[in-house]
Amino acid sequence: MGQNSYVVRLLQRLVAIPTVNPPGEHYAEIAELLRDELEALGLETRVIRVPDEVVEKYYPWARGYPRYIVVARLGEERPVLHFNGHYDVVPPGQGWSRDPFDPVVEDGKLYGRGASDMKGGIAAVIAAVRSLVEEGWRPRQGSLELSFTPDEETGGETGVAYMLEEGIALPDYAVVAEPSTTSKIWIGSRGAVWMNVHVYGRQAHGSAPWLGLNAFEAMVEIAHRLIHGYKPRLAERRTDLPMDDPRAVSPTVTIGGEVEGGAKTNVVPGYYRFSIDRRLIPGEDPDQVEEELRSFIMEVAKDLQERGYRVEVETTGKAPATWIPPDHPFVDTVAEAAREATGVDPARTICVGGLDTRYFQQRGIPAVTYGPGALEAAHMPDEYIPIDELERAVKAYRILVRRVLG
Repeated sequence: MGQNSYVVRLLQRLVAIPTVNPPGEHYAEIAELLRDELEALGLETRVIRVPDEVVEKYYPWARGYPRYIVVARLGEERPVLHFNGHYDVVPPGQGWSRDPFDPVVEDGKLYGRGASDMKGGIAAVIAAVRSLVEEGWRPRQGSLELSFTPDEETGGETGVAYMLEEGIALPDYAVVAEPSTTSKIWIGSRGAVWMNVHVYGRQAHGSAPWLGLNAFEAMVEIAHRLIHGYKPRLAERRTDLPMDDPRAVSPTVTIGGEVEGGAKTNVVPGYYRFSIDRRLIPGEDPDQVEEELRSFIMEVAKDLQERGYRVEVETTGKAPATWIPPDHPFVDTVAEAAREATGVDPARTICVGGLDTRYFQQRGIPAVTYGPGALEAAHMPDEYIPIDELERAVKAYRILVRRVLG
């Protein structure tokens, strides 16, 4: 293939559309490009607009930015082998040495925001299907289905979750083309409970702090107890399932990813808020973890409340850890295709982050994450994807489709 191959040219076109989320820009433009490519291959293709009220329910800040799901199918029978990818990307941020949306190929790598996460996976899926169709291939058994969805970077509620809830796609097997790299299959992902802790004191002039209640100081007391009282407990819990990073065998907690409050140097702050990101390992229940954290914080808050403070805990997100067994027959099938394509027996691990794959797995659909990329480049300045990764993924997807659908 090489840098002038179809998969590279398609990826350049995809990266050049700045589908930045939040707020969700240029979604209609990329949906149109994807629809045109898929229809040109002879696939029955639909573009579904997610109802505005659904978008605003989950993402009120996205008002005026419509969401689109692109679904394409070849064949009518079961089983349905489904490939999914999300087309939204995180903001480029600072530190780039090149234009993040003017993709270039240098030294065997394609640079641009979304190259690895995960427009590379989308391009590889479409390129694999294109090459099969051009050879005259059609499913001998079952159907091939593709979906390209928005908003994975903000939770996926208006993308894969909506698609499955509405029955727009209900596959028998699914592959999410996130950048696991072609030498690794993610069989699951950790879960998460996200919270905000709101601390209310009493604002006063900085020259007379005795007239106020310093919300920052109260917040620090809660944070201190979380760091030294709650966090050490998590090291006692472990999973025996294979994690992508051995340090993720125990749950983790990150506090202070977001902090808000205060008014001015000479004002006693009357309000502060900080966030909690608690990651779950397989076997933990999100509801129990939520209650555990809430109870811990409110126990700490008792003394503060006696001094006049008010403390509130708000849950802003909750997702279970999901996985399928490493020796599941579908995992074996994907591993065989990957091994034939790459010459490497892929590792089978659980991703330390969250993935749209969980929505398939929660519904009992055998699903894995397998896609091209450079993990160290995702979300970073000068994001890139190695061209040979793209080519290996195209080959693996071709083999997998033939193995499942004939």
